[in-house]
Amino acid sequence: MIIFFYGDNNFKAKQKIGELQKKFFQEVDPNEHSFNVLDGATADLGEISQTINTGSLFTKKRLTLIENIFSNKKTTFLEEFSDYLQNNNVAKGDDVLVIYEPKIKSQRGKIVKSSPGGDRDNPLSVKEKKLFDFLSQQEFVQEFKPLTPAELSAWIKSEITKKGGSIKPSAINELIRYSNNDLWQLNNEIDKLISYKKVGDISAEIDNIDVEQICSKAVEDNIFALTDALGNKNKALALKTLEDQYHLDTADEYLLAMLLRQFKIILQLKVMIDSGENTTKIGPFLGLHPYVAQKSATQAKYFSLTQLKEIISDLTHLDYLNKTGQTDFKTGLNLLIAKIQ
Repeated sequence: MIIFFYGDNNFKAKQKIGELQKKFFQEVDPNEHSFNVLDGATADLGEISQTINTGSLFTKKRLTLIENIFSNKKTTFLEEFSDYLQNNNVAKGDDVLVIYEPKIKSQRGKIVKSSPGGDRDNPLSVKEKKLFDFLSQQEFVQEFKPLTPAELSAWIKSEITKKGGSIKPSAINELIRYSNNDLWQLNNEIDKLISYKKVGDISAEIDNIDVEQICSKAVEDNIFALTDALGNKNKALALKTLEDQYHLDTADEYLLAMLLRQFKIILQLKVMIDSGENTTKIGPFLGLHPYVAQKSATQAKYFSLTQLKEIISDLTHLDYLNKTGQTDFKTGLNLLIAKIQ
């Protein structure tokens, strides 16, 4: 069986993958021996074939997750992988293969692929289209799109209700403003607000003041401080700022989401500034708060386009390594900071 997920709503996609994994462990593999994760950006066909075809000693089925397959830079890989799936009839097998591609999305009725830095979208190449067409014809296919404003408000209310809380409509809007529509950040903020408003078994209604007091304007300021330090090549200050985040009990996933978001904003601004756009118009065009736009435009001067793309790529890879248990997030982030020239 092949399950194909794509789209840049990383939070919802990861949530769905987590549900599938949990169901597989409950129904098929209670000892969790038959689950594998492969990085499609670096894997070769031999590694994938060996993982899929190796029978499990413990269960009748194996679950394999492959992410970022469309980012693989090996010249013939995508075509070989597409042929492998079809020639070996993987879709009809008992084992479950989940393929998640965050860089592929639909846009105005067309399928496009985000560039490595996320600053533009490109049509699929012939090889990419061949693989996408095959995967999109599978029985289980889902695109994870960014939520519309109405969907986002409904999602926040639903998540807070599920966790035993309640929130005023005006506070939902305030929460969205603080989080810049980032579901990873929103999820983190919701947990903090629920905890803050709970007294014993009773949870009071969340209002605007709670959001203002609890949510992470301070964390955002520290992210600016961290990117400032990196831009000025002051690694000692960057490491100290990072340590301050851990003293605030900032979750790894939230810290990563904030760093990725900030460097993607800087990259977008860098591209537009270099193309001659007026800095006063860029912020509103990208939907950024004036404070965020001003700080980020200043930081764009610190980095080259190549540096920004490498940092975003390294942060994305660190996220993969952390989620698959191949590295400790804090250690990996310290090493990434030390690497920046």
